[in-house]
Amino acid sequence: MQESFSSFSKRVNAGLPTVSDEEREFEKEAKEIQAVLDRRNARREKLLWKSIPLLARNWKLFRKYPRLYNIPIDFVYFGDFFRSISWEPQNHNVPLGGLVAAWKMENCQFSCPYCQGKAYLVPQHEHDIYSRGYHTSLDDPSDFVGDDIFRNDYSNPYLAFCEKCGKVVDCYDYDSEISNKRSLFESVMFQWNTHADPAVPALQFEHALHLLTLGETNGEESDEFRHEGPRKMKKKSKDDVFEF
Repeated sequence: MQESFSSFSKRVNAGLPTVSDEEREFEKEAKEIQAVLDRRNARREKLLWKSIPLLARNWKLFRKYPRLYNIPIDFVYFGDFFRSISWEPQNHNVPLGGLVAAWKMENCQFSCPYCQGKAYLVPQHEHDIYSRGYHTSLDDPSDFVGDDIFRNDYSNPYLAFCEKCGKVVDCYDYDSEISNKRSLFESVMFQWNTHADPAVPALQFEHALHLLTLGETNGEESDEFRHEGPRKMKKKSKDDVFEF
């Protein structure tokens, strides 16, 4: 029951504590837990960008196995970018398969202006620490130059990740070609996200990356990619009925 204002005022005037020691302890623990989750999400996000080439190479497996396709990218906050995508956009849960579908297309790729390596389009989002400068390295997040041009500007909500030099590149470098690639990327995302099947339990993101890496090494698909639906119960015969 919520405390009334008059009761609260009486407690304060009487010198009684407004918050109990137990409440303070729970609040402290909640902040500690959130800090750990934030660090985990930041590591997962960094791992996602660095793994784009691996994911793109294995697109056929994503299309074949819903357990891969359905992996939710709920550790990256895309803001309102995917508000038109049909996958619980209110919860910002984007299926990994939709992103991979776009990344595997040459029309959604670039030539990096710094090393001429292959660069992939990356949707921008509010909490991306790598977007604070003109370009930066994933290996050293403090290595950036320039202004916070993406902090509040969503007119061009994309970056490009280069698989060769590891730079996250400002897409304003690609003014002449970015418009068509942006349009295609969004169309591919919208189309392929409708193929997701949330009823199939997804693999954990980092474990899926581990299995994909092992698969490329030994040339075999992991049995963990497969999903068997609930088995139908065998109809009991008279011999199966026991009377006690």
